[in-house]
Amino acid sequence: MKTVFTSVVIVIAQALPGYTQETSPGKDLAELSFISVDQNQDGFVDKTESDQFGEDVFVSMDFDDSGQLSEEEFLNWGYGFQTYAEEQKKELAYNTALRVVFSFWDRDGNGEISRPEQSWAALHDFERADLDNDDLLSPDEFLGGFSIMVAIRAALES
Repeated sequence: MKTVFTSVVIVIAQALPGYTQETSPGKDLAELSFISVDQNQDGFVDKTESDQFGEDVFVSMDFDDSGQLSEEEFLNWGYGFQTYAEEQKKELAYNTALRVVFSFWDRDGNGEISRPEQSWAALHDFERADLDNDDLLSPDEFLGGFSIMVAIRAALES
């Protein structure tokens, strides 16, 4: 099962370059995510902003304060897209996308995401998204490079 999830993530990742060109409710919600990460509101996300946002999200997801994210915690956090998924009757696709990302981020396969695993995933997402290697993400780079954004948008726009 983990191999199937990883394969789906790879297929999604290969489709990234042209993915951010059209507008949709999923993209609009993802753009709101960019604005919340861009703490200094300069129109770009740097590694410090990305790291801080990732830490804040991890803490807010860790409902039981265990320092680990269970799949249940990961799925129940919401990401701001849950309501839209429900309205569009795409809950199954949305939850599948989250499970794919969870599986990808759970590097040791123990069924939980640790802070180091989440940090590793966020750093690699940032580096993959930074197409011009300037250590800053434009909105298009952010929307097209972070696995969670790509997976959720693919689920909601299918």
